[in-house]
Amino acid sequence: MAIYHLTAKTGSRNGGQSAKAKADYIQREGRYSRDRAEVLHTQSGHLPEWAERPADYWDAADLYERANGRLFKEVEFALPVELTLDQQRELVDEFARHLTEGERLPYTLAIHAGKGENPHCHLMISERKNDGIKRPADQWFKRHNAKQPERGGAQKSESLKPKGWLEQTREAWADHANRALERAGHDARIDHRTLEAQGIERLPGIHLGPNVVEMEGRGIRTERADTALAIDTANGQIIDLQEYREVIEHERDRQSECAINTGTGFSMAGIQCL
Repeated sequence: MAIYHLTAKTGSRNGGQSAKAKADYIQREGRYSRDRAEVLHTQSGHLPEWAERPADYWDAADLYERANGRLFKEVEFALPVELTLDQQRELVDEFARHLTEGERLPYTLAIHAGKGENPHCHLMISERKNDGIKRPADQWFKRHNAKQPERGGAQKSESLKPKGWLEQTREAWADHANRALERAGHDARIDHRTLEAQGIERLPGIHLGPNVVEMEGRGIRTERADTALAIDTANGQIIDLQEYREVIEHERDRQSECAINTGTGFSMAGIQCL
């Protein structure tokens, strides 16, 4: 069943994050390479010429970005399990280009298997625009020079900052995913709106994430997984109550129709009034 999950967060030097460590984690390189089988697909785009590998770019961000600068924006989103891996690859490629193509923002993404039950994608986006001007790595992350761009660093995008960006991104992901599901001939759809906004009487679920799934697979109990199970149980009870309510409402309507037509000897859809 296709589920909706998308979160975004900013990695900054002030916050103690490392762009290189994050890139290594999502691509399962370096210290994380022992879990390489978790990665089903990786790709990067709009990298400057000096970055021969994605790791070169994110390592340089750690080295040269300003002390109070933002290193990356990470978007994590669940992939529809109905899609094949090739279809998921095509989908994440389309979505990454949607978010980065306009300003040619460097990015790196990776699809994780999620133990086969929770496929998802990590997308790292740099705020530095690739304007095609050749700059060495140490210059790339310097302050932009509007009058003489070739003497300054790559200009930073403002598009990822507004509060509305996340809601627009959430909606865009639903649109892209639903088009992919439709192309693949599936009826399932996802909805970026809250359950309340959709008029659905259920508790919002919890995205377990790969670490929790791994721990649970090894028999290690986690509070997050226990909470998710409790929510699933509660939602099952809510669904049962909703179905029972529908039966009661249907019976009430039937009795009302029978009361109206009893004097005429008319029977609704072959139903005899008692």
